[in-house]
Amino acid sequence: MILAIVLALAPAWAQYPTTPKDYYQFPLSPGEQAFLSGTMGELRSTHFHAGIDIKTKGIEGLKVYAAADGYISRIKITTGGYGHAIYLRHTNGTTSVYAHLRDFREDIQRKVLSTQYEEKSYEVDFYPLEADFPVKRGDLIGWSGNTGSSHGPHLHFEIRDLNQQVLNPLKFHFPNVGRSN
Repeated sequence: MILAIVLALAPAWAQYPTTPKDYYQFPLSPGEQAFLSGTMGELRSTHFHAGIDIKTKGIEGLKVYAAADGYISRIKITTGGYGHAIYLRHTNGTTSVYAHLRDFREDIQRKVLSTQYEEKSYEVDFYPLEADFPVKRGDLIGWSGNTGSSHGPHLHFEIRDLNQQVLNPLKFHFPNVGRSN
């Protein structure tokens, strides 16, 4: 019982950085109405959901954009979990996560492929150097998909604090986001 209470309160311990109101750009179709299929803290069969799931109208291949300036700090490819995922470290120290992607932009895709061949493994998890993949807010980083433990096309999006604790992205002013089932 105590463990359940502690786990339920864990997101409250995360440190929300002080950021300008529009520091982050919404990662899909910025400025357009967006709907969610999953929200922060929802109880799932084996865990509490971290981040938000953004609907993609049941299709794959929507452009995914960097939420803020920074660099790609981690790229992970797995058959389960987040599937094809990118982690961006931002200039304010936070990290944004983009998961279940179908494809990455071409330069990232080339690095993924070379790493897979080098490691002789489809599943890879690596940490590029800061100079390898710098990004600006609004840069294309990939396309939405349905990879990993996904049950339909969507974009899983997180913002993490300096300690990699997941923060509720909706606390960062995305006014065009609604919830629909």
